[in-house]
Amino acid sequence: MQKPVLYIFNISHYCEKARWALDYFGIAHEVRHVMLGQHRSIARRLGAARGSVPFLQTGEGVIAGSSAIIDWCEAQPASRQRARPETLATDDPAMGRALEQRLDDVIGVHVRRFYYSDALTNAPASVRPIFSNGLPLWQRMAVTIAWPRIVPMMLKGMDLGPAQGLQSQAILEGELAWLEGLLADGRPYLTGNRWSRVDLTAASLLAPLAGPKEHPVVSAVVFPPNVSKVMQAWAQRPALRYVRDMYTRHR
Repeated sequence: MQKPVLYIFNISHYCEKARWALDYFGIAHEVRHVMLGQHRSIARRLGAARGSVPFLQTGEGVIAGSSAIIDWCEAQPASRQRARPETLATDDPAMGRALEQRLDDVIGVHVRRFYYSDALTNAPASVRPIFSNGLPLWQRMAVTIAWPRIVPMMLKGMDLGPAQGLQSQAILEGELAWLEGLLADGRPYLTGNRWSRVDLTAASLLAPLAGPKEHPVVSAVVFPPNVSKVMQAWAQRPALRYVRDMYTRHR
C-alpha cells in the first residue's frame, strides 16, 4: 500500500500532534508541507471534511484533524505499527476525550493566539521563514512576495493584537495551573500511571512554550520579545517541566 501522506504547516502544534502519533506507532508516512492559503483548496481536492491542517491522505480516504488521525493510527492492524504492548487509549475513554478536547480547544487555541499576537505585531519577518520551510522554491518566493498582504489578513482573521495576546496569556496561566493541579498528587501522567493520547496532546500543544530539545521544529523558531520574556518566567513551572519530560521519554 502507498504510504499515507500527512499535510502540514511546519509551525503548527496541531500538526506536531499528528506527526508524533504517526511516529509513535511506527507508521511510515510522507510529510508534505503546504503553502499558506493553498491548504483549503488541497483539502477540497482530496475530499477532506475540513480545510485546516493537519489532514492525512490514506488508502481508505482523507482523515482530517489531529485527534481523528490518532483514532486512525490506533485502528491500524498491528502489522503496520511498531511492536508495542500499549496503545494511546485511556482507561476512562470519556474522561480522556474530555481532557483532550479542552487541551485542543483552549490550550491549543491560546498558545497559537499568544504567539502570533506578539510575533505578527512586533516581528512579522520572524514568522515567514517557518511558513516557507519545506516548500519548493517557487512557493517560497510566492510566500515572500505575498507576506505583506498575508500578515494583516492573519491579524484580522485570527483576532490577533496586543490586547488579545494579553488575554491569551492570562488564559494560559489558568490552564497551566489546571494541569499542575492534575499532576499535584505525584502522578507521572495526566490520567494516572499510564502514558496516553492526553499526554501526547498536552505536550504537543504546549511544546512551543516549553522548548523541548526533541521537538523537530521549535528550536528554529525565533520568539518575539514578550513571548520570550513569558517563556523565561514560566520555564520552571511544573506543567512545562512535564512537557519536556514527555518529549524526553516518548518522542
